[in-house]
Amino acid sequence: MKNIIFNEPKRLMLVFAVFLVLFLVVKIHYTDWVIGSDGLGYYAHLRSAVVDKDFHYANEFIEYNKFGHVVPDPYLRTETDHVPNKYFVGPAVLWTPFFLLAHILTIEAENFGVKLVPDGYSVLYQFFIGLGSIIYGLIGLILIYKILLYFFQRKEALFATILVTLSTNVLYYLTTEPTMTHAMSLFAVSLFAYLWIKDIGDRTYRSVMLLGIAAGLMTLIRPQDMLFSILIVMELSGIFKLNASVAPSIFKRTTQAVLFGVCFLFTLIPQFIVWKILYGKFILYSYSGEGFNLFSPHLLDTLFSAYHGLISWTPAILPALAGLVLFRRKQPKIWAILLTAFALQWYLNAAWWCWWFGVSFGNRAYISCSFIFAIGLAAILSESQKWTLTVRFISVALIVWNLLFISQFTLGMLPHNETVVWKQVFINQYKVIDKGIKLLPLHKAALCFSREDAKAQRTFFSCLSCVYWFKSIFTVNPHDQGLARPRA
Repeated sequence: MKNIIFNEPKRLMLVFAVFLVLFLVVKIHYTDWVIGSDGLGYYAHLRSAVVDKDFHYANEFIEYNKFGHVVPDPYLRTETDHVPNKYFVGPAVLWTPFFLLAHILTIEAENFGVKLVPDGYSVLYQFFIGLGSIIYGLIGLILIYKILLYFFQRKEALFATILVTLSTNVLYYLTTEPTMTHAMSLFAVSLFAYLWIKDIGDRTYRSVMLLGIAAGLMTLIRPQDMLFSILIVMELSGIFKLNASVAPSIFKRTTQAVLFGVCFLFTLIPQFIVWKILYGKFILYSYSGEGFNLFSPHLLDTLFSAYHGLISWTPAILPALAGLVLFRRKQPKIWAILLTAFALQWYLNAAWWCWWFGVSFGNRAYISCSFIFAIGLAAILSESQKWTLTVRFISVALIVWNLLFISQFTLGMLPHNETVVWKQVFINQYKVIDKGIKLLPLHKAALCFSREDAKAQRTFFSCLSCVYWFKSIFTVNPHDQGLARPRA
């Protein structure tokens, strides 16, 4: 009997994609809103330019901040008499095709007797912006899978991709908060890493141009991701000769470095233009009053603290980092470059004034490192074939832990922007199961909730019903449905 998980990756991805879209639909049905939190600042660039035909964000931050999320002060003015907006324009650039589709459909809906307001925030805008983020996140996961195929067998690559999706906060930011930048950051960084890895040892000028564009894109989305450019910088510097048989000349490496820099800067032009309009300057530091403590970074806190520590909140990262040690034996030079890239992210995140990254499930700033974590997990899997049952048990345990932890966070059983008490977390892991079992059959009763703080509960329990619906797909008779039942 075929194993649907490891022999049908396309079908598995399709099922996961449908689940994410259903989750999005349910979320919109019960809350009427997807664009929130930091997403309000990123989206304001696009909405204001198309709908208002200007770059004045006061109405976006006052009238359309439905849940009172923290946004740039709409009453401040820059030297050019604009509301300051610290957020970069990358997400707005990626959302543009989805926004335009929503805008056209909203306007045309009236011809079919459906009255929708083309204000940039009505239902179709919410859906398509959320959908755009989901699509980019899924492409990012596909790229991670393709990266792993360069070093590992298909089964190991797919298993590692599943783990990095379901046992980390990647899942949370694909479902609960898709309009944060992290799904798009996952896409852009994975794209850059894929373009870098696939042409190692045969670096062409075209390859360098694409890398420059990808580096610019990931910088437009989250400026800290610019540090992943160290991958190509270390290669072109000649520190590591990744292909000793064909060592490029100094002239070729220099011209490629210049070409990379030109393409990188060219991609940043939209940001330079927006800064000029908002602040009167082409280049500036937009995060005024927020900075880095470069000489006193919280290196251990950012990993182990109960206040959104990377490893303490996401224990799957521990074997991922351990697996990188094993990867060193397979690809020592690439390992050294990847380790440098992670170390830079670690140091920068630890030095940020808000090293816990505010209202965050886990430490969200590390989601861009997912391809590195996936490589570590795949290395562990490739070395542990003799302990298959143990590996499967640990993997399932890590996934279940993450799902229950997300449930706690979503249901408000944990503080969102404070240190958690681990004893209470462990107790809640049981309580959330009990709560879900009792309330899931009655999820329709959530419709009677009227208080604002009940919206998260309505959304969560309705989305759990989607999970059970998908479970039924895999438990039906495979002969009746033409599907293979997954192995127990």
